Amino acid sequence: MRYITFNQNYVLKPDEGRTLILASLVGRNLFAEQGDSFTNIIHPIYAMILCFIDGKAMDDCVNAAASYLSVPKELVSKFIETLVDNPNQVVLKGKDGISVFPPYTIVSVSKLQVIKRYSPDSFKYEHINLVMKRHLTPSTITLMVNNVCVTNCIYCYQDKSHIANCTISLDRIKKLIHEAYKLNVNTFDVIGGEFFLYKYWREVLAELRKYGYNPYLSTKMPLKEVDIQYLAELKVRDIQISLDSCIEEHLIESINVRKGYVQEMQECLKLLDKYGILIKVHSVLTRYTKEIDDMRSLYNFLKELNHLEDWHVVKGEETLYPRTEYSQIEIDTLSYNNIVNYLEELSKTTNISIHFPQREQKKPSMDSKDKLKKAEKKFFNRAFCSGLFSSLYILPDGQVTMCEQLYWNKRFIIGNVKSNSILEIWNSKEAKSLYEIKQEDFPEDSLCHSCGKFKECRTFRQVCYRDIIRKYGSQKWYYPDVKCPYNNQK
Repeated sequence: MRYITFNQNYVLKPDEGRTLILASLVGRNLFAEQGDSFTNIIHPIYAMILCFIDGKAMDDCVNAAASYLSVPKELVSKFIETLVDNPNQVVLKGKDGISVFPPYTIVSVSKLQVIKRYSPDSFKYEHINLVMKRHLTPSTITLMVNNVCVTNCIYCYQDKSHIANCTISLDRIKKLIHEAYKLNVNTFDVIGGEFFLYKYWREVLAELRKYGYNPYLSTKMPLKEVDIQYLAELKVRDIQISLDSCIEEHLIESINVRKGYVQEMQECLKLLDKYGILIKVHSVLTRYTKEIDDMRSLYNFLKELNHLEDWHVVKGEETLYPRTEYSQIEIDTLSYNNIVNYLEELSKTTNISIHFPQREQKKPSMDSKDKLKKAEKKFFNRAFCSGLFSSLYILPDGQVTMCEQLYWNKRFIIGNVKSNSILEIWNSKEAKSLYEIKQEDFPEDSLCHSCGKFKECRTFRQVCYRDIIRKYGSQKWYYPDVKCPYNNQK
């Protein structure tokens, strides 16, 4: 007997004439092919069929879906067979448009284990619309509870020009979570600063878990056993621990911690391992953690953990709110490449999933015409920015913005959850005018004002306002994306 189910790593979301397939744990790299925040669009009829793929025998799933839709069983069976245990993305063309399914949309299971996740009635529409467009309701909400930390990292990207602690009442936060659930918001994350310094972190986390949310949790704080036990009781799936080295002297210089910090963090990791919480370790390379010994010290400890899910090593980046000049903290190219070489070799012999950046290499020379073509292709096929397309970001004082790194920049504030609902903010004049910005609204001192590629550039994809502001200043937010191939803005 063959049993099948709709992959629990994915969720279905109704959305105005179409259905969205999203990662159930946005912010985690579920499939390398898809990334961690993909959005695929499928025809609602396909969504209705997937509602019946719920852990029963394949024939039973086929019969139930065919009966509901009043279509031949052969059609349903063919569709299901195409997707079951398929490691590739699947594209299906129909008269209404294209439906795109991620890898392993349907998976085989070893035994009968019925889990009813959706009602097919939720995906009935009078009109079909499979175009790429802004989500009807936000799919991701992030609540920042503070900007205070237990460390003071030299590479921190947060705006710490003033101390911000959460002034949204606990009752209002609980109502926001309930509202998000009713709006089919897929992911509700909570961050700091340091989330575990927020006095109501337990209550907020419990409320999120009550509605089935698996919030992204990241910390540099050495958690106590009582805290970790509480996470385990809530069935928190995983947590990210930021740790750049196990050489304490280097951490004292780079993230300004006291002596004994490394030992406390190692004890925290051991306790997380003991309680079966999956651990993700995130390490940042700077001039202070540039030695292979930094990585080796981490590896020698991490290899003893049983619940280490992955280890991400990244290069420290330039930020909008630097504590010091980036050139003073940036890892040099030789040290960087040495570490990449070490991690590459290590990944061949260890069972640990290690994610590391590519080596820095001199770019091959090419003529200006080829260079422009390559730049054009890369820019116009750039990754989607989710800001206002599918996501909202709530600041500690209740104000809502489009990007976590824009913080309190007034140009990007679109509402306040203390006085407005999530839906009111999402559909506000401020939100729509920012997302659907018109070319004639650009001042004449911006090249975007008269660019012939404006529609192609802005139809679906946002520009990176963070990078624009970093280069030109907050008053010139309307200047072209810094990676635009036609950008010669001074």
